[in-house]
Amino acid sequence: MNIEDFGKNLIFLPDATKGAVKFLTTDQLRSTGTQGVVVNTLHLLINLGVEKMEKLGGIKSIMNWEGYVLSDSGGFQVYSLIHSEKWKGGIDENGVTFISPKDGLKHTLTPESAIDIQLAIDSDVLVCLDDCRFSEVSRKEAEISVERTLRWAQRCKKHFEKKILKSKKLLSCVVQGAGYLDLREMCAKELSKMNFDGYNFGGYVVNSEGNLVTDEMEKVIENIPKEKFKYVMGVGKPNDIIKCAEIGYTVFDTVLVTRNARHGSLYSFDEGKETDYLLRIGNSQYAKDEKPIDSTCDCETCKNYSRAYINYLLKIKEPTGYTLATIHNLRFYQRLINSLQ
Repeated sequence: MNIEDFGKNLIFLPDATKGAVKFLTTDQLRSTGTQGVVVNTLHLLINLGVEKMEKLGGIKSIMNWEGYVLSDSGGFQVYSLIHSEKWKGGIDENGVTFISPKDGLKHTLTPESAIDIQLAIDSDVLVCLDDCRFSEVSRKEAEISVERTLRWAQRCKKHFEKKILKSKKLLSCVVQGAGYLDLREMCAKELSKMNFDGYNFGGYVVNSEGNLVTDEMEKVIENIPKEKFKYVMGVGKPNDIIKCAEIGYTVFDTVLVTRNARHGSLYSFDEGKETDYLLRIGNSQYAKDEKPIDSTCDCETCKNYSRAYINYLLKIKEPTGYTLATIHNLRFYQRLINSLQ
């Protein structure tokens, strides 16, 4: 694994938000062909803490994982928890404060502390803290988001360069601007002047109708350095990944692949692009189906078990079923990515 090669070819990173992909051991994760994972700075701060992560040697040591680790800065939680008012807290020029509903404890992220926590995580690819908003906010709110994101990115880069001496890590920034193409363009151009290692499409990747915001994605691609990796955060469905790869993005992640597995939404090349490769294994038609989920798949699940067995395991909520379904979905995504190279 060479960190300088990260994102030069297409790569899909499943979410290991708190330091694990749900229902999988690290060996099972490796077996799917996964080359890297995404962890979350805020959730690791709350659940493991900086001191413990440093003592245990970082998340790769804790997980026994040799692949890439990309740490999301917690910027998305600025929207999903603070701006959406799911958690108490607040945001100002210095950073963002989260108040956990579980214990009432305050957790503050500043551009500088977000970098420090990610260094404690010991991730390979770090992400600048940003002020994430929903795509359909007012122009005024989008302008505030962009201006703050740019100031925070500059602070993150300055702190990152002060901290990083010998060890090679990458720092990526997040392009905001919501649904306003001129703001997306301006944000991308200003961030490009700062010379980051990668550029991430931030905010929501779909609109209120559930369709990809391709015009915004294209505007960002047009205005960032061609030689840097391009990460579209939170994509997505197989056909959406195909479209984003066509636009020019190379790095993808989504919770969808593992969450859908646990809910019986599996993917199969047997189903075809027209239905987004989706197979709902819980449907009664699969209760006696002796075929594998995907006749072309080489994963442990498809080599050893039938659709009928997976249907049964998920129906009785047997954890083994969640494991086998997750293994298959992750393998499908890796095979999809490989087919697009």
